[in-house]
Amino acid sequence: MNALTSSRTAAVIAGIAAFGNLLLGIAHTGVTVPLLSRIGPQGGAVPPAVVAFSVGTLVFGVLAWGLWRGAAWARWVGLAVCALAILSGIGQFRGVVSAAGIVLAVALGALLLRSPTPAE
Repeated sequence: MNALTSSRTAAVIAGIAAFGNLLLGIAHTGVTVPLLSRIGPQGGAVPPAVVAFSVGTLVFGVLAWGLWRGAAWARWVGLAVCALAILSGIGQFRGVVSAAGIVLAVALGALLLRSPTPAE
């Protein structure tokens, strides 16, 4: 896999993570999201979770953009973001949705670790 293909694949995974964070943020506002409401938050709004998932949406979104553009900072920032996402998912584990986030972060981190840098 060349650097461009690897970077674009990583960008797509980061984009999926950003979209997942967006859905979880909406679900934690108290709005009913068809699938997530059955397996995730039930009841009223959870403001700290809304803030956390909003930040996650922004961070993964910027990361996806940086990876897609092949920005020099994106690989190392991506590894740090993946590490934080994995630790957060483990620390605040809430079942299948947390597991999905951890799997995405592990997959993205592994791809970033093994992908060639643009200079190679």
